[in-house]
Amino acid sequence: MSYSGVISRLLPILACVLLAVVAHAGPARFAFTVNGLDFSLSRYQVESDGQLRHLGHIPLRKSPPAVVMDPSGRFVLAISKAEGLINVFRLDPANGDLTPVPGSPFETRARSPFDIVFHPSGRFVYVAARFGGVGAYAFDGESGIVTPLPGSPFKAQKRTRSVVMHPSGRFIYAVNGYSNSVSAYAVDPQSGVLREMPDSPFSVAEIDAIDYRALKMEDVPAGAGGIPYHMALDPAGRFAFVVNWAAASVSVFRIDPDNGRLAAVVGSPFFTGFNPYSVTVHPSGRFVYVTQWSTSKIAVHALDPHTGRLSPVSGSPFASGGIGPVALVFNVEGSRVYVPNYESNDVALLDVDTTTGVLQLRETIKTRSGPWDLALAGGRAVAAQSPQLIAARGTAGLALFDGAKGDLSVMATAKTDGAVQAVAVRPDGHFAYAANAGSNTLTALRIGSAGLSVVAGGTVATGRRPAAMAIDVNGWYLYAVNSDDDTLTAWHLDPDSGMPRPVQRAPVRTGRQPVAVTLDPAARYAFVVNAGSNDISVFRYLASAMPLLTDSRKYGSPFAAGKEPVALAVEPNGHYAYVANAASNDISAYRIHHQSGALSALPGSPFKTAKRPVDLTVHPSGRWLFVANRDVSQVSIHAIEKGLGALALAARELKLPVQPGSLRLGPKGDILWVLSEDGRRLLRLAVEGTTGGLTLLSDESLEQPIADLAVVAGSRR
Repeated sequence: MSYSGVISRLLPILACVLLAVVAHAGPARFAFTVNGLDFSLSRYQVESDGQLRHLGHIPLRKSPPAVVMDPSGRFVLAISKAEGLINVFRLDPANGDLTPVPGSPFETRARSPFDIVFHPSGRFVYVAARFGGVGAYAFDGESGIVTPLPGSPFKAQKRTRSVVMHPSGRFIYAVNGYSNSVSAYAVDPQSGVLREMPDSPFSVAEIDAIDYRALKMEDVPAGAGGIPYHMALDPAGRFAFVVNWAAASVSVFRIDPDNGRLAAVVGSPFFTGFNPYSVTVHPSGRFVYVTQWSTSKIAVHALDPHTGRLSPVSGSPFASGGIGPVALVFNVEGSRVYVPNYESNDVALLDVDTTTGVLQLRETIKTRSGPWDLALAGGRAVAAQSPQLIAARGTAGLALFDGAKGDLSVMATAKTDGAVQAVAVRPDGHFAYAANAGSNTLTALRIGSAGLSVVAGGTVATGRRPAAMAIDVNGWYLYAVNSDDDTLTAWHLDPDSGMPRPVQRAPVRTGRQPVAVTLDPAARYAFVVNAGSNDISVFRYLASAMPLLTDSRKYGSPFAAGKEPVALAVEPNGHYAYVANAASNDISAYRIHHQSGALSALPGSPFKTAKRPVDLTVHPSGRWLFVANRDVSQVSIHAIEKGLGALALAARELKLPVQPGSLRLGPKGDILWVLSEDGRRLLRLAVEGTTGGLTLLSDESLEQPIADLAVVAGSRR
């Protein structure tokens, strides 16, 4: 081949690689999972250490199995299998918010889309349709509009489950689960139209040691073979890997760089463990990772770059951290990998030894039901604004303070209907809600540059003596417990006006004298603390877009606590809940069931603390539990045992100049505010990020006593 011919062949590959590098330069700031059982798309903040923290979720149409970022990093696409749709959202790079583009969702015109992949140019997108071959579409990089290409969908064989694009953008491959084959196509670089290669489809493998139980799955035809499930390519585009569900193997092919044809390497297929579900290649190209559905483990193979042969690394397979791992997504450096676990409703974060390929589980975060796929996105770093504090001051109404200042100068005030006993703030920081115990009402207020203003018509009736409130992470629903009539009331919050509107079938009954309500980070469950009956009521959401209306009675609700429970906190990953029992001077600790929200006591629970614990909160890192102990005027610092949730036997304390009544953490976990029991003093404590140690920064006396306090997260305003 001539020098000019080599250059002309390399240029498209280099252009595609450069585009990918530019789009994904820098660390991921956001992550997204599609949740197949919940019909939703979850959003997460990716912390600097790789931890995921919930930002909310978006309802989707039925059964979304896959999500992908476009190469520019500006759009998120999720497919809905049951209705044949592509949902397209524009990503806000500052806060991770998603906005549907005009016309979304788009019809695929291909039955049961199951996987989705972009052309490296970003101009075309393709789906594997289980009953329709390969759908091909033009993608408008400015508007996000999806348009079917002429001839789409393109014919494949039975049960097309997976589709992958060659890094050069010249070839595309589709896995046919019930035909034991891979269909291969050439991609027209101008039109995106597909042309099947002359030798396609390619047989996956001669099948040995079949898992016959897998062949008994519903609608598996006779002669299905190894049931190839998923496919991946190495970053250089030299090898292709196909996992075979019923054959417990990985088939490896060498890719012809001239025509894209596949040829099995010597020794293929390679054993990988039963029911391999998905396969992913490490960004370095040195290791191949396979999720094992039946064992919930991850097999890791070293790849011989010359022969394509696979060999297990030492210690393989490794625990996935959950049940039913279905995907693996690496960060750019390959030092971390995220694994959605479909059956246990969580996403695992594992650290990767980039030299050996070995995995080490770090943590899992509970999410919505049936996480099926995950995508990472970059973003724009935004300087965080200083948090503000909003205080409920009884008959004096509400006051807004600058949380960064120790002098607590009042920025704005507002009067409401009656004596304000509790306050809650919507996560975006645009609205606050005041519970007026004297008049049994709730009032909505707008938080703006001009301060606080009551929303016109925004006062609604509650139950008798509303005592505490909570708002879900989306800002969709507000919940209030009513202590004198033992009920929980729910309202839908208008996204624009902030107006609370009653939801159907509310209020619902709780235990006796409910005093607190807390939602889990994924907004799947609500926990109501019943001080009069010494127990916790658990309520479940009915769907991704519905408020909680169902008491988990058939799963054991209410659940016993200690004497006079007064507060409950859930750690950021959603595994464990902690309850302060004021009269028994201890902390009840529970594991939260991933499907029902049922509470089961942890070994060693309850854990002793100092006298009269009246409030508690968990640090955003999930490493420490802070407890306000009223009668000894201190805050106890309990270390949370990683992976177990138990509290360390020895707690540290910080002696306070007041009797504490409530605790509020800043959004970054670096500041802890302590409100005195009588509401007349507010302490500001610094939280040491490595040890959780506390240092008193300021102690301010208040002109008006405060009944409740909420933090307005400045970065969301």
